[in-house]
Amino acid sequence: MNPADLDSVSHAVSLQGNLLGQHSTALQEIMSSVQALSASLSAIQAQLNAPAASPPTASPPALVEAGEVSPSVREPKVPTPERYEGDLGGCRSFLLQCGLVFAPQPQTYHSDKAKIAFVIGLLRGKALEWASAIWEQRDPCTTAYQEFTAELRRLFDHPTRGKDAAKRLFAVRQGNRSVAEYVIEFRTLAVESGWNNESLQAVFYQGLTEPLKDELISYPEPQNLEDLVALSIRVDNRCRERRRERRLGLPNHPRSPNFFQGTEHPNRPTLSETREVRLPDPEPMQVGRQGLSTEERQRRRDTRSCLYCGRAGHYISSCPQRQGNSRAR
Repeated sequence: MNPADLDSVSHAVSLQGNLLGQHSTALQEIMSSVQALSASLSAIQAQLNAPAASPPTASPPALVEAGEVSPSVREPKVPTPERYEGDLGGCRSFLLQCGLVFAPQPQTYHSDKAKIAFVIGLLRGKALEWASAIWEQRDPCTTAYQEFTAELRRLFDHPTRGKDAAKRLFAVRQGNRSVAEYVIEFRTLAVESGWNNESLQAVFYQGLTEPLKDELISYPEPQNLEDLVALSIRVDNRCRERRRERRLGLPNHPRSPNFFQGTEHPNRPTLSETREVRLPDPEPMQVGRQGLSTEERQRRRDTRSCLYCGRAGHYISSCPQRQGNSRAR
């Protein structure tokens, strides 16, 4: 054989040997992977066949210390209080509103300095002059919120309380105001006076206008202050609406039954008819809660007649038969 041919054959055999070696290595790697996969499948099958175990108890989250707020919590936006100019009696309300701003926003107002800066930013007039003076003097109260508010209260918090509130209760009157407006001032002073319910009820009644007291005669006497206030507001609103109708010259349409808190009367005459009806002259009632029977009082209210003389077309407060009303006319 030619030597060149021998070299070619030898080279070919060498290549085939290398290729077989590579195949052998690949087969070994595949066998290792198959064995590992088989082991994994066996482990999974064993877990599936095993009884279900209770899940591990999760460790409780770390407690947040009192007063500490997570940085991720978004604080609510609270309206800014009205500016305070140092009016006596308004200091307590102003500081209350500031406290309502601080409470839901502990991150924003976490320090006394932040709270004091907020309060001073809302001061005007005499209050701001005082704050400027103590700030320039570096007073110790400008670094502690409790001390700062204590000084502010000592200077400007002088509301009407105790005996002063009681004196004002004796003097307060409804005047030209509605009962609802009168109640606001009365309740504010009542809280500061410390009086009991019976005393407040008597003083509240004395403060009502005389015409309104006349209208209240036809109703059962209220048992407590709350009932008296509710009744007075309801009757006062009715009387004011009636005066408004007369002033504007509105047509007199019958009221709905709910307005009088009674049952419906389909045969009730209209106001135009009641003006022409002349009731028999009754004996004038004696002013008092026992002057009319319940049935007679209800009949006069149904026909919109005067609770004093029984005639139609006017209320008891303007009855010409009452002593004093004729002179006023």
